[in-house]
Amino acid sequence: MLARLRTRFLVEPYWVTVARLFFRVPSYPGARYTARRMANLYRARLEVFRGRTRLRSRPMELSVEATNICNLECPACFTGVGENGRARSHMSLELYRKLLGEVGPYLFEIEFHNWGEPLLAKHLVPMIAEAHAAGIRTTLSTNFSFPFTAERAEALVRAGLDVLGVSIDGARQETYEQYRRGGKLETVLANCRLVRDAKRRLGSATPQLVWEYHVFAHNTEDIALAGTLARDLEMELAVVKGWVAGPEWDPERRFGYFADPAPIPCKFLWHHAVVNNDGGTAPCCGTYYREDDMGQLAASPADPGSATFQEVWNSERFQAARRFFTDRTGSDEDRAHVCFECPTTKLWERYREHVAAGGTYATFGGAHTANDTFNYFWNRRPARAAGVRRARG
Repeated sequence: MLARLRTRFLVEPYWVTVARLFFRVPSYPGARYTARRMANLYRARLEVFRGRTRLRSRPMELSVEATNICNLECPACFTGVGENGRARSHMSLELYRKLLGEVGPYLFEIEFHNWGEPLLAKHLVPMIAEAHAAGIRTTLSTNFSFPFTAERAEALVRAGLDVLGVSIDGARQETYEQYRRGGKLETVLANCRLVRDAKRRLGSATPQLVWEYHVFAHNTEDIALAGTLARDLEMELAVVKGWVAGPEWDPERRFGYFADPAPIPCKFLWHHAVVNNDGGTAPCCGTYYREDDMGQLAASPADPGSATFQEVWNSERFQAARRFFTDRTGSDEDRAHVCFECPTTKLWERYREHVAAGGTYATFGGAHTANDTFNYFWNRRPARAAGVRRARG
């Protein structure tokens, strides 16, 4: 079988490595490892290896946009700058429960965030609690700069949230607010204390509290102070480079992004699904506009859209995106597809050409950065949004 896979992808060094890792069990602390989840894991991996476009497997991870409403105006966020990707709303419990009932038995993890502020979502606590009861690891990332209470903190802890990431990009108000525009550092830190204290009262080890420090040119000097504050709050400090619209702010690469691009098939197309608040299913976490959705999941039989998630997962648009990883050609419609010019798709194509010319995984270079990927999506606007943007300018 391995010989067949090498012929298909022309990437023997990479697939030899992948074959060794095929049976490695992934780490999802807090998840329940069931026979169904493990069987789906290996089926999904095999379908990637074989370049399948129509999948029998389900995603292993899910991003749920509990709400696309946010209270801040961060400059490198579509929501923060006022773009209109889709109507502002909260995901309904009906839609969420439909989704959880279908794919929950296969999931190891659910993230309750994307382009909105999850702790503003109407139904977040029951969403977390129901996922936790199903044995699924739960995580979310918040700006936490809004009124909160000890009662809400306890409810969050009792729901079973595994990881609470808090985006705090500075240890002083004057640095913090340069990116988290409209945010109040004092409020954020007070809310972190509420969760810390709720964990102590309830004797809970979760949620793990993570200070997500996105480092930019203006806040590098605050990192040490952030570490001191994080220890007092019983938070783990995670320092990653923030992306910006335009060229890299740190070309010397003194700081690293949360992940470096690598020549591998896109995990979102085979392993990690993203469902927006209105049921629109995105190809990945980078897209924002409904025009780039791969399909629409209907909340009820009376609603427009697909009756099941699996119908969306195997829609023509999803299958086309997966096909681009073996054959990046097609019609004008294919070329307009958000995944056609995606840096991840193009990187894989360049890698295949490199190996076909006699190169190896070890000698391959020229990978793009996370900032390049962000800018691809940032600069992609449907006609309606592009017109509004020009008018504003």
